[in-house]
Amino acid sequence: MSDDMIVNEGSNVTLSCLASGRPDPLITWRLLNPSAEPLDGEEYLDIIGIMRNQAGRYECKASNDVATPDVKYVNVVVNYPPTIKKTQSSEAQVGRMGTLQCEATAVPPPEFEWYRDEKRLSQGTQGIKIQFLGSTTILMITSVTEEDYGKYTCVASNRLGVQNASVFLYRPGTGRDINGSACVSQSLWLLLACFACLFFKC
Repeated sequence: MSDDMIVNEGSNVTLSCLASGRPDPLITWRLLNPSAEPLDGEEYLDIIGIMRNQAGRYECKASNDVATPDVKYVNVVVNYPPTIKKTQSSEAQVGRMGTLQCEATAVPPPEFEWYRDEKRLSQGTQGIKIQFLGSTTILMITSVTEEDYGKYTCVASNRLGVQNASVFLYRPGTGRDINGSACVSQSLWLLLACFACLFFKC
């Protein structure tokens, strides 16, 4: 039986399950999560271009109707780069707290950074608090000033890639789509398209 393995998304994977007996055993495979439906494979299970939804616990069963079926398991972890799933812009009055939120999925788990223009924000920055809650990060501006309004950038990264999203702190009454996903950019063209969308209010 194959050992547990860690692979990158898009890789070709072969799982092996060798068994002997008389009569020859029938070998079947299942991915136990989420549906546990049978998979096409005998001694070798080939997965071409494995995707993140194919990660999990694989079961190999060898049976020949003579002895109790022999069942073995192999765990497959699929690494993939960050995808920002959700952002939360907000409105806040001067002197009040403003909160911005960013959520991303990735394996290995993403590391987060926050930027204002080209300046990285950190826990030690005056008036800034940053929380990391698993796949979510929250930026808190403890006492909003006029200079704090505008665009912030959330960056999620792991060793396979990086993705960023624009999140906005608005003056009360001027916010748009504060509950929607922010423009996510992986290239200059996407970033320009995001700005065009905001400018023309598409």
